[in-house]
Amino acid sequence: MTPDVDTLARLWPQVDRVAVKDGCVYVVADDHLDPLALRGQLARELPDGELPRHIVQVDSLDPADLVAPDDRYGAYQPPRDDTERQLVRVWEGVLGLPKLGVLDDFYAAGGDSLAAVALAVEAQRVFGTALSPAAVLRHPTVAALAAEVRQARAATPLPRAAAARAYPLSPQQRRVFLAQSRDPASVAYHLPLLLPVPADTDAARLGQALRHVVARHDILRTAFGTEAGRPVQRVLPGVVCELPEVARAADEPVAVTPFDLAAPPLLRAELRRTPTGAALALELHHIVTDGLSLALLLREVDARYAGRDLPPVPAQYADYAVWTHAQEPPGRDWWLARFADPPAPPRLPTDADRGTGPDAGDPSTAAAGVVEFAVDAARTAALRALARREGVTLFHLLLAGYATFLAAATGGPGGADGVDVTVGTPVAGRGAPGLDATMGMFVNTVCLRHRVRPDVPFRALLAEVARDAVDAFAHQDFPFDSLVEAVLPVRDPHRHPLFDTLFAMQHAEVARVEFLGRPVELAVAPTGQAMFDLDMQVYERPDGLTVHWAYHAGLFLPQTVRAFADLYLDLLDAVLADPGRPVGELTGAAAPVAAAPTTIDIDL
Repeated sequence: MTPDVDTLARLWPQVDRVAVKDGCVYVVADDHLDPLALRGQLARELPDGELPRHIVQVDSLDPADLVAPDDRYGAYQPPRDDTERQLVRVWEGVLGLPKLGVLDDFYAAGGDSLAAVALAVEAQRVFGTALSPAAVLRHPTVAALAAEVRQARAATPLPRAAAARAYPLSPQQRRVFLAQSRDPASVAYHLPLLLPVPADTDAARLGQALRHVVARHDILRTAFGTEAGRPVQRVLPGVVCELPEVARAADEPVAVTPFDLAAPPLLRAELRRTPTGAALALELHHIVTDGLSLALLLREVDARYAGRDLPPVPAQYADYAVWTHAQEPPGRDWWLARFADPPAPPRLPTDADRGTGPDAGDPSTAAAGVVEFAVDAARTAALRALARREGVTLFHLLLAGYATFLAAATGGPGGADGVDVTVGTPVAGRGAPGLDATMGMFVNTVCLRHRVRPDVPFRALLAEVARDAVDAFAHQDFPFDSLVEAVLPVRDPHRHPLFDTLFAMQHAEVARVEFLGRPVELAVAPTGQAMFDLDMQVYERPDGLTVHWAYHAGLFLPQTVRAFADLYLDLLDAVLADPGRPVGELTGAAAPVAAAPTTIDIDL
C-alpha cells in the first residue's frame, strides 16, 4: 500500500484522520461518509494493484481499534432497484453466500478472477448485456457493478452487416483458418465433448432442438474458403445437422476426424445408447465456437427440448466480423509499448532438439501428451487465503507461481535483470456490445510478460503480476495476431510467436451448464495434438484443483513434465511457507528436478 492512498483518503471531505494497515484503509470520519464513493475515487486515482481491499470507518486510530474486518464490506444495505436486486441474486448464486448487500465487497466475500468470469457470464445471461470479468474486478460491489450494467444497457448495439455473398473473417477466425490451411488434416482446433444425458432422452425431440439452434445461428451454417486470395466466410442455406442414434459405449472417446471447412455444419453430433444410459457426443471446430458459445449452444438446445421459445438473436457472427474490420483495434498503443523490445525465445529444457525431434515444427501439428495432477483441498484453501491476504486472486497467485517456475526451469540469467518470462492466457474477447447471445469464435489470447528477478520478494512479484494481468485484460480486445505482425515481422516457423507456454483457469460455474435436467461439465476432451510446448489448464473442483498439463510430445518425455509438476507444487508450498522470501530463495527451497536426459538447475 503506497502513501498515496493515505494522502488521497485525507482529501475526502468527510474524512478527518486516516491509517493504512494490512491492505485496509481505516478512517475517522463523520456520519455522512459514503465508503463506496470514497473507494470509487481511489479507484480513479490509483493503479488497480494499489487499491485497498477494505475501507473501514472507526471511532479512533488507536491500534486496538484497527482490527481486521470480517467478510462484510460494511453494514448490510439492501438493493434499491430491480437491477441491484437481480445482481444480488447473481452474486449470491456464484459466491454461494446468502443475503449479500449492495456494498459487500467481492474480494472480501471470497471472489477471485474465476468467480468474476462466472459472475460476468451469469450477469450477461440475466441482463442481456456484455459485462466483462475485468469490470467485476474493477467494480467489486453490487452498487458499483449495477452502474456498469446500466451503462452497458445504454450502449449502442452492434450494427447489422449489409447482406453479402461473403463476409471477411474476424481476427480470431483468421488465425484459426490460416493454421488449419497449413495442415488440413490437423485436429488441433477441434472441440470434442461427451455429455451424459438421461437414458429416456427422446432422440427425435433432441434432434429437432439441435436443428432449430443450427438454423438460428448463421455461424453454424457457414463455409470457409478464399476469394481473390482473401479468407472469407459464406452463410449457406439448407444446412442441417443430423443426430443419429448409435449403440456405442457412453464413455468411448469421441472419434476426432478432420473437418472440411468448406462443408458446413462444422458440428457433428450423435446420441449414444447403452443398456444402462445414454450420452450426447459433440464435435465442433474452433472457427465457429468457443467455450462460452458451447455453453450457449447447450442452453438453447435444452430450452428447445423443453419446449421453451428463444428470443431472436440480436447479432449474428458475421455482424461482429464486419464490425472488427471497421474499428481501429483498441489497445494498440498499450501493447506496442509493452512489446517494443520483443522477448527472446524461452529456453525450456527439452528432451529432444526442436529441429530434430520426431514432431519438430509448428506445435499445433505435433503429438501431445498430458500429465494430470491435483492440488488438494487443504492446499487450495491455503492458497485462497494467501491470495485474499495479499489482495489478489487465486488466478494471479497461481500465475505468479507459474512465472517463477518458468524462470527457474529456463535457467535464465541470475543477475539483477532476472528472467523475461512470457505466458499466453485466453480471454473472452466479447467486448463489443450485444454479443451475449451470439455464437462464434470470440476468444482472444493475451501475452502476459513478467520480469522475474531473484532478489525480489515473491510478494512484490505477485503484486506486479496481478497489476499487469488486470492491465492486459483491460486491453484484451487487441487481436493477438496484430501484435505479432507489429512487433515480430520475422517468425520462427518452429515455435509459437511471443510465447511457448499457456496458462488458463476454468471456473467450475462457467464450465458447468444445466442440460436435460442435470448439470453437465463442459470438459473438452484431448485431441491428441499439441497447441503449445506447454499448456497448463487449471480446473476448480469442490475438493481442490485439478491440473491438466499438456505438452509437445516431440520435445518432452512424460517424466520430464511430471518433474515440472513436482517443481511447481514445491514452489507453491514454499510460497505458502513464506511469501516474503526472495524469489531466488524460493526456487532454491523447491526440490531439485532431474528429468532424463535433461537436468534442470533451479537457480535464477
